[in-house]
Amino acid sequence: MHSTFSVDGQDSIEALCWRALALGFNEIAITEHAEWHPHWRGTLDVDGYFIELERCKRQFAPRGLAVLSGVELGNPHDFSAEAAALLAGYPFEVRVASLHWLYDHNIHDAACFAGRDPLDVYADYFAALGHMAGDFSDIDVVAHFDRILWRGTLLGATFQPAALESVIRDALATIAWRGLALELNTRLLNQTPGWRPALVTMLRWFREEGGRRVVVNSDAHRVGQMGQNLDLARAVLSDAGLMPTVLGVTSDALGVRG
Repeated sequence: MHSTFSVDGQDSIEALCWRALALGFNEIAITEHAEWHPHWRGTLDVDGYFIELERCKRQFAPRGLAVLSGVELGNPHDFSAEAAALLAGYPFEVRVASLHWLYDHNIHDAACFAGRDPLDVYADYFAALGHMAGDFSDIDVVAHFDRILWRGTLLGATFQPAALESVIRDALATIAWRGLALELNTRLLNQTPGWRPALVTMLRWFREEGGRRVVVNSDAHRVGQMGQNLDLARAVLSDAGLMPTVLGVTSDALGVRG
């Protein structure tokens, strides 16, 4: 999850911790954004983040809540020197990699699809996802691997995974071979129109390619998003033949935790 140390986070680390206790969570990870793309509009105060995180660790440990440090690296394979230096300089406990940039645009922006065949955009996105997983080694989780489908769906760009099975399987096989966890992000699972059938298919392919680790994360940017859509996540995992051994509760952390 993201606090106000991320440019798009809306609540403090302490507020996230209090909400976690109210929800009955016993562990959370605060994985702030680290981005180096010139179009990114914010910077991470890493030292300030760790000072506040350590304070919250001490405050909430007696109450039964573990607070893990973490970082979400945007396109770390494209900024490998910067990402490696950050990870070498700070003791992040959870290291997440996200493909946020394609064709020099943020994947959340319609500009990614402008003037292009949507099928080509989807193919290029999943190919880049595989490159990210294969080219940058010091990570634990590949985050929201389906995020391009949110923007595509809003634009009416139909996605049929069977049309891109080989390129998607290649990316998923790389993630599995590296022993990385694949994230099932719950924040948009209730999106209408949605893409849950395609998500089930791709998660099944991940299992068939040897993937054994899936994390269920809310990717919360505010307290109201914490632990959301866990019922939908359970259904998606079940339909994909991926049954959790643990169902705890956290965001952007290791394990099957919401």
